[in-house]
Amino acid sequence: MQLQRVLSSLALAGLCALANAQTVGSPAIDRPINDSSGGLLYIYRGVTQPLAGPSTPGNWTFFDNEPSTNNQFVTPVIFEVTGANQWTLVAIGTPRASTAAGAQTHPFAVQAGITTLSAGKQYTVGFAHRNYTFNAGVATPGAGSGGVVDFTGYNNFTDTWSYVSANTANIGTIVGTGGAPLDSSGFPGRIYSASFAFSGSGPITYCTPGTTSSGCVATMSYVGAPNVSAASGFQIRVSNVEPNKQGLIFYGVSGRAISPWAPNSTSYLCVKSPTQRMSLLNSNGTAGLCNGTFSIDWLAWLAANPGALGTPFSSGVGVNAQAWFRDPPAAKTTNLSNALEFLTAP
Repeated sequence: MQLQRVLSSLALAGLCALANAQTVGSPAIDRPINDSSGGLLYIYRGVTQPLAGPSTPGNWTFFDNEPSTNNQFVTPVIFEVTGANQWTLVAIGTPRASTAAGAQTHPFAVQAGITTLSAGKQYTVGFAHRNYTFNAGVATPGAGSGGVVDFTGYNNFTDTWSYVSANTANIGTIVGTGGAPLDSSGFPGRIYSASFAFSGSGPITYCTPGTTSSGCVATMSYVGAPNVSAASGFQIRVSNVEPNKQGLIFYGVSGRAISPWAPNSTSYLCVKSPTQRMSLLNSNGTAGLCNGTFSIDWLAWLAANPGALGTPFSSGVGVNAQAWFRDPPAAKTTNLSNALEFLTAP
């Protein structure tokens, strides 16, 4: 039965992803080669691109497990398709220092350029082995790094990436036709361990909620929009909760998880740690009915708790949230709802 529930949860998450999100890039797995050239710019030309707007960048993942590249920087970027074999750099995310610990997931977190992908246009992704600094949305290229992201090569064109020698790559840089040439030093046909998640226009639910000792199935929803420039206006709600039970809503910024809550429990933990607990709530409701509810304004709570996980938030950060509540007869004396995933907006 537990295996069936796990498979159901995975299937539901997969359907949500297909309907509302797209992953662009190659699997972030251990690969045999690290590029010895420092400071290069890379563009994905493989099978999961182009990405059609409208969409918003969420988390991205790269793989690096070489001690020599620990603390070396890699910066995510987005390109718009602007012609035949031509791409223009339109967004630069937050540079990340590798921990050399394998797969590493971070919010794209736009620092310069566009924050959402426009309808009617097509895009792909990339990264630079380079640090950047930012001032009022203007990017300044910094020092180049040695090859951080693992790759497979050469002459493997099944999921192609290309490299560009562009030491001053910035918003508006053109690569390919009419711009910086691709694979100019030879050795083409590489597959890099980097993938990028993009979501649609609104939050989505995923994961299987637990069934309580009274047969209640707590379900998440929302009202408003997660506009981080606002001090309120995005309510995370939970309905069908056991009545008159204490509980809370917690969130994380490291993506999804799926693990059994406890032996013989019907609940699954669906938010990857670390997580942030928000205020303790009471579900109220009527005894014998599944009409308890939780509700919290996420933006207002953040405004009142400026040191909370992820703060200060920028646009384009992926957030996952889930509800926890008391259920004394249940395994671990508690249960969990399904989960809510959303991207912060300006």
